[in-house]
Amino acid sequence: MKALSCFGVSWYAVFLIGSIFIACSAFADLLPFPLSANQRGYVNCLENPFYTYDVYLPPGYSTNGTPLPILYTMNASGGGMVTAFQNTCSNLNIILIGLMDSQNGMPWDRVLREIYAVTRDVRQRVLFDPTAEFAGGFSGGGTCSYMFSRFRSQHVAGVLEMAGWLGRANMGASVRYYSTDRVQTNLLIARTTGTADTGAIFYNVFDSNYLAYCRATIKDWTFGGSHGVPPDSVKAASLTWLVSQRIPAAPDDRTNAFMLATNWQSRITAGEQEAVLRECVSNLMNRPRSWFAYEAQLTLDQLLADYPAFRLLDVSNLAQGDFATDLFYFCAHGAATNADWPRYDSSMKALTGITVTNELNGTFTISGIRVTVVIPSTNGIVYITGTNADRAGDIYSLLTKYNHYSAPQLRYSPNHNPSQMHLWLSKGTPGLTYSLQLKSNLVTDTWQDVFVSANDTNTLWSTEVDVPPNSDSGYFRIRAAPLPALSPPWTYRGP
Repeated sequence: MKALSCFGVSWYAVFLIGSIFIACSAFADLLPFPLSANQRGYVNCLENPFYTYDVYLPPGYSTNGTPLPILYTMNASGGGMVTAFQNTCSNLNIILIGLMDSQNGMPWDRVLREIYAVTRDVRQRVLFDPTAEFAGGFSGGGTCSYMFSRFRSQHVAGVLEMAGWLGRANMGASVRYYSTDRVQTNLLIARTTGTADTGAIFYNVFDSNYLAYCRATIKDWTFGGSHGVPPDSVKAASLTWLVSQRIPAAPDDRTNAFMLATNWQSRITAGEQEAVLRECVSNLMNRPRSWFAYEAQLTLDQLLADYPAFRLLDVSNLAQGDFATDLFYFCAHGAATNADWPRYDSSMKALTGITVTNELNGTFTISGIRVTVVIPSTNGIVYITGTNADRAGDIYSLLTKYNHYSAPQLRYSPNHNPSQMHLWLSKGTPGLTYSLQLKSNLVTDTWQDVFVSANDTNTLWSTEVDVPPNSDSGYFRIRAAPLPALSPPWTYRGP
């Protein structure tokens, strides 16, 4: 409780302070890993040992050698796909990570929880080439691989989708997508389809139109068979294409990015967290799939873990656009599923500094396409549906499902008018609505609503409030509640 001096009249602002967590240190070196070159095994996450992932390190792997491409795999029946890809990845020297829990029928929160935990564990413990990070999956795992690319859109260079698809359930010859199905520009899509796989064949042409709208690059392979995993020759060809088509690092990128990260560490120690945060976000937005984005992500992990310090930062105009929103939304969502509340709270705080731009509102047709389908029409149409600020409903869902958000800290600053007080707060969470209450005596009185005209921006809430006449003392408090909002339907689980 903080006393507010107002020309001899004592008033108080009532606020709560959430739990305090200890910040994690930066990762200057790789943390211990139980496997070495040409070994396969199951590894528990350091921060969340509940999660185990299947790993194969190819013959060329070394913590002191050339960083290798990395492939995360997901299967419709669970357990990852390390067995299916081990021979191919051994020949191509690609690190292989099998996500165990991604499977048909698994709730999305659990899939996100695993992606959140495993990818952070890997980037702390395994040396890989951040320009060559890929996600792949069979059938429903293919759908999950698209989701993986959205969860880590600043890092994933390509998707290997096998007998799956991105489109939502069709209505006749029309297929609908949603604005939150977006994928990062220049994402590479390698698709493998059996010649008798009618489901994938139907959706592929619709997905092609949607992905072209997102400015992704697509290449298709077919093989004899129906709904199944492609033979090793097709796996090798598609992975070789992904590696060859991604934008490789420049000769000095790794060194320069490491030097930048070292500079960030010294400035964090000197108290320059806000400037470092802005530079990390800028590198993630403007240098995706690079050593700079890799180092920025590690540093961002560190900054987000120290919520008591993070909540004091000014995040106004931190970034703008859908992918900036997705960066912190998915971090918040993944953190919530792991009960990683410091990073959840910090990510929500960062979301207040994201400016929404060029949002889709309504439904429109991307383009008319011609495709032979087994329905009474050959005129296929692709629709996209979205809403302005299309993560608003997802944020509302987080706030209500987990019932966790930092209590606002009400503050006071002097007002030129002696009969008024200026009250304000720096927002720690998006999607909240605020109301002001007062009472004269904390013990005997009841809180009364105060109707004020507030200045409400993304990052700040403020108002001028009249001090009740003939009152010697009193108290204000702020109440916060999630503001109902809608988002497009959550991601389709796939076949």
